[in-house]
Amino acid sequence: MSARLLPLLLGILQSAPPQLAVSVDGDRLSVGEELVYTVRAASHSPLPMQVSVASPIGLEIVSRTERTELGTDVRTTVLEIRARAVRPGRWEIGPARAVQGRDTVEAAAVVISVSATRSAAASALSRRLHRLLERSRPPPPGQAGIDLLVSADTARVGEQVDVVTLAWFPRDLRLQLRRPPTLQPPVIDGVWAYAQATPAGIAATRSIRGRWYDLFVAHQVVFPLLPGTIAIPRATLKYSTPVALQFFSQEERFALTSRAETLVVHPIPEQGRPADFAGAIGSGVHLERRITPPTAILGEGVAVEFSLTGEGNTSLWPAPEIGWPASVRAYVERVGEQVGTTDGRVTGSKTFRYLVVPDSAGVLTLPMVSYSYFDLQADRYLTIGSPAAALPVGARGELAASAALPPPLLVDQEPSLGWRIGHGAPDWVWIAILASPPLLVLLWRRWPASTRQHRAPPRQSDLEEAEDELNQLVWTLVPDPDRRFGDALAAALRAAGATTELAARVAVVRERLLARRYGPDPSGDDQTLARDLRDVVHRLGGSLRGWRGAATIVLAALFFGTALPAQAPAPEQLYQQGALRAAAAVFSHRAAAEPGVTAHWYNLGATYYRLGLKGRAAAAWIQARRLSPRTGVVRRALELTPAPDVTTGRWTWTPPLTPEELLIVASIGWLLGWVGWSVRPRIRDRWLLLLAVSGAALLAGLGLRATYRRPIGIMVDSTPLRLSPNGRTPVLGTLEGGGAVRIVRVGAGWLLVQAPGARTGWVPAEAVASIGG
Repeated sequence: MSARLLPLLLGILQSAPPQLAVSVDGDRLSVGEELVYTVRAASHSPLPMQVSVASPIGLEIVSRTERTELGTDVRTTVLEIRARAVRPGRWEIGPARAVQGRDTVEAAAVVISVSATRSAAASALSRRLHRLLERSRPPPPGQAGIDLLVSADTARVGEQVDVVTLAWFPRDLRLQLRRPPTLQPPVIDGVWAYAQATPAGIAATRSIRGRWYDLFVAHQVVFPLLPGTIAIPRATLKYSTPVALQFFSQEERFALTSRAETLVVHPIPEQGRPADFAGAIGSGVHLERRITPPTAILGEGVAVEFSLTGEGNTSLWPAPEIGWPASVRAYVERVGEQVGTTDGRVTGSKTFRYLVVPDSAGVLTLPMVSYSYFDLQADRYLTIGSPAAALPVGARGELAASAALPPPLLVDQEPSLGWRIGHGAPDWVWIAILASPPLLVLLWRRWPASTRQHRAPPRQSDLEEAEDELNQLVWTLVPDPDRRFGDALAAALRAAGATTELAARVAVVRERLLARRYGPDPSGDDQTLARDLRDVVHRLGGSLRGWRGAATIVLAALFFGTALPAQAPAPEQLYQQGALRAAAAVFSHRAAAEPGVTAHWYNLGATYYRLGLKGRAAAAWIQARRLSPRTGVVRRALELTPAPDVTTGRWTWTPPLTPEELLIVASIGWLLGWVGWSVRPRIRDRWLLLLAVSGAALLAGLGLRATYRRPIGIMVDSTPLRLSPNGRTPVLGTLEGGGAVRIVRVGAGWLLVQAPGARTGWVPAEAVASIGG
């Protein structure tokens, strides 16, 4: 039996088509940058598999590798293609195709955006580089030429010097080349070099003596390390041209060299050198200290960052000297560096991150930090610093001292009446309320007048009027009155506040009424039954006069955010005891389970605030304000986390009414206005005013509901805004902690956001506290 099943199982495995997946490490590039395109094909079949990718347009393939990974029952073929962007535009890589036996699987092409206005073009078109190009020597007539340009003959230690290698080709000679020429810039000793991005192809064109020449450029920035004379070797240009016009003809190779150059490096002055100078050289350097979170717990680490920003060689900037107090333990966590260019000048930042663990509770004073460097533009030594800072440190289970506390917690409560009535109603219900009355009035006007006159409703008898009064009162007091009869109706009336005797009598009278209307013998004394009905209605209404007061209290709770007291559950006790992280976890679970309860969001925000997470606290409090915009506790709490910019204040603004309250009140006014406009035509101008206000309020409520559904987020901390969802892509700017962003798209661990100033980019998902959606 097993010998028969084995070929069958192998056939089933072989019949399953392979699984194909493609990925790319970046979908936005500039000319000259590279990407890695990966194709992964997995199959359970032992048959050979062929993976192919359509040739890309606008991209140059640099390398191509293919490997096979073997598992227990899966064989995976991985194809990696490294490509370089050569032309701006939107280009496709793929589609990718895997062929195995009779099965063919295809993956869609990936679109890559290539820009010519980013780092490569910026470096090529900078004014500093243009000035160097103007100094280049023209090549011999009709021949290619190479030139080596140095921005200065003399420099100081640590000063930026540009070294540019240029190759000029006559247009007719350049068109004969089968491959781009090769430029080999000089390798310089005694300097720190940065290769600058330049166009991979033609950088510029120039007309020289009536003949057009194309320019190829290689650019590097060097910083001298030691004083003296530095020799700059010759640069080399290599190219080849075909001997004949045939495609397979041999090629003649050429190699040209430039002249050599020298650079005289002067030392920085000794006069005025501070005692704490450690070798930092630059221009316009700034020092900033950041502490995250702003409060600490005894024995738990706090991140302290010192960030140096300015112009110069950031790689050689040493760490600032920090005199840590004896009551802390400080560890170097990491050193980060970012390098960029501004109008041809190398700029950047260098961040030194320390993990500081306090050993004692109280207020920890971090001392002032000074940093000395030689400013090349000012031609003198400067000292910058960061002032002393106080870090509140609390013992475990205790509140960190000297931090402003939020208002007390709110007790647990039910969602407001407006939320319960209006939140579950879809938008089409309110649109129907808005459109139905005018349509009914229009149909009524178009109905023939004679038909309306002959269809006057018949006059109700005394028994029918008494029955209507009893039904209205029972419907008001008892839930599901159509399903409650006899003892069940009496029990519901007693629960509503009626006495036992009165509840029993109402049930008996209602049973007599039903027997009179639906029983086998419809005859009976209608007058007596009508008197009994009016009597129980009068007595029932008189005994429940307090019901009107209860309704007033409910309406007051709707419009003034009154919260009913409740016993404080476990998370409130955790909050008071200082177990803030545990309390935050419980409050977060409650807010997710009951998003309509204001207290859950406010308490979650208060816990986050005491943990030092002001961005998350602001997000939770804004959500609480949207639910209860007139609650003073929430408004006072939000004063502790003010909006850092005008755009954040505008995006997070909350009107004094919730969308549900606005829709309910506007719907009542809208319906009353149409009833009054139809019944009291003499004062229609007043009803028109009510209709106009109510209709505008209905539209405003729908618009506010749509605004609240649009997801926004609050930045938890200062976070770089990146061009694509990759931690190594260029930074478009820095988003300040507490600032608002609009969430455009959600990716795998990343969010595409729109930031103030019409900036759009990607940030990590954990850096944003979401609101709405």
